[in-house]
Amino acid sequence: MALKELAPRIARCPACFGELDFAETITCRGCGASYSREGDTPILLAGGAEAPKLGEWYPGFLDALPRRLRPLAARVAPRLRPTLVYKSQQARTEVERFVASLPIDGVVLNIGSGESDYGPNVVNMDIGPFANVDFVGVAERLPVADGSCDGAILMAVLEHVRDADLTLTEARRILKRSGKLFVDVPFIQGFHASPHDYRRYTEPGLREALERLGFEAEASGVAVGPASAATWIGAEFLALLFSGRSERAYRLLRPLTGWLLWPVKLADAWLDRHPMAYTVASAVWVRAKLAEPEG
Repeated sequence: MALKELAPRIARCPACFGELDFAETITCRGCGASYSREGDTPILLAGGAEAPKLGEWYPGFLDALPRRLRPLAARVAPRLRPTLVYKSQQARTEVERFVASLPIDGVVLNIGSGESDYGPNVVNMDIGPFANVDFVGVAERLPVADGSCDGAILMAVLEHVRDADLTLTEARRILKRSGKLFVDVPFIQGFHASPHDYRRYTEPGLREALERLGFEAEASGVAVGPASAATWIGAEFLALLFSGRSERAYRLLRPLTGWLLWPVKLADAWLDRHPMAYTVASAVWVRAKLAEPEG
């Protein structure tokens, strides 16, 4: 996929943050470092580092199957795996409203974007060259120019990075003085390595984390409601309960218990707007701006 027009404008060398020459070989005009592409996607990782990969903690379903069945299962698994969270229309459009609130000619960096696409002015970065990704990088060392972005998005990212404070500090670095940040994180969800899984946040805990690192929270709320939390935890519990302490049995049962409890999550169509939903929410969000410097 070709780079979005805005991506080369903000992309920088992850080693020295110098400007990059996007010729046949990507070269830093400052330190001379060169970077490769995978397909059309620039791989902007400092010092030849590799992006994080799934480790031993990943409780994958495919690993529990005989090897001869894994290729077939890998093709059909995305269609058979139940989704354990339900986002209401209000919650699903929170990011779109955030992007729409920023200058129409501004630049937004979607950190850990996956395959999402929120529009032509949203530059996508992730740890792999997935569909819609404009360049590969890591959140703790964003290959992006200082003060170059009007907004930044961290959707279900902070739980997966090794250093959440450094990630937020990097997000602050790349924002303009008028820049804003949207963060969506899990509160009550089961373990989900992508490629790792380190932490959870309450709504006030997320606000405090942002304010401690130089942001001012403007608004916050429930991203995924308590019914989704119950569905996810319930599916994990049943798989553990009936697996007979067998890791393989747990991995095989986990999709089945997910489908068994799948309808429970639909109660979030109204529960996520309950005034006390934040107490057992599956995920929460905060919209913040850079805090005014003291003095």
